[in-house]
Amino acid sequence: MIATDAPQPTASGIAHGKDGVELHWQLTSPAQAKATVVVMHGFAEHGGRYGHLVRALLPHGYAVLTFDARGHGKSGGRRVYIDRFAEYDDDLTVILTLAAKQAPQPLFLFGHSQGGLIALHLALRGTIAVKAVAVSNPALANKVQVPGWKSGLAKVASKYAPTLAVPAGLPPSDITRDSAEVQAYDRDPLNSKNATSRWYTEFLQAQAEVLARPEAQAALPMLALLGTGDRIIDAAVSERFFGQVPGGRCQTKIYAGFYHELINEPEAERNQVLGDLQRWLDAQLS
Repeated sequence: MIATDAPQPTASGIAHGKDGVELHWQLTSPAQAKATVVVMHGFAEHGGRYGHLVRALLPHGYAVLTFDARGHGKSGGRRVYIDRFAEYDDDLTVILTLAAKQAPQPLFLFGHSQGGLIALHLALRGTIAVKAVAVSNPALANKVQVPGWKSGLAKVASKYAPTLAVPAGLPPSDITRDSAEVQAYDRDPLNSKNATSRWYTEFLQAQAEVLARPEAQAALPMLALLGTGDRIIDAAVSERFFGQVPGGRCQTKIYAGFYHELINEPEAERNQVLGDLQRWLDAQLS
């Protein structure tokens, strides 16, 4: 069963960013929910790809609220474009405010890849309005090599042609070792194949800002899930970063050889990751 085949949501709607952009969200909840996990998805994908996460957590009493970031999936905005990275922070804050009104409490935040970077970047402003944060292969440092000409072009274009779209160049086979998930990702019309020049420079700046301040992540309990086989994001950089978070607030789990999308790995491996996440959530509630 592919990850896009998620259970039917119990509620859905449209929220609006500070500039009015439409943000599509959906909530899937069991009859007796004890908490809600808000999902911040990764680069160029969308919230509908987290079916495995929803199916794993529902039986344990967790509602899951997913949404599509601006410029992604069904949400509004130019595809994979931002003027400032803080727009992602602002949109996540809007969704968390909505979740505080619409979803069972307390709230947890789960961020994957760029979604993990957004969660960590938002923490630079102060405490996030959730009980705890979990991140999966957060995009702190790139392992995939961007050709020098492409990086240079994007940096110049960010100033003079910020909406210029260029191929992202991420091979679908690098996201997971599950061939069915790779095919589903590649065929999904809601996934984007390109990135814009302004997105690229804002993304790099956000990485630098987060890496410079590991102490900012100590305000809440945190779980970092890292796969050493990740070909897109450098897991070694992430491991060092989370090791610098003071106060023993961050727990790190390392999965040897696992690829980028930990919860979309082959069944046995993803069940291991999802089981670790569920048990950590339970521990936060107890």
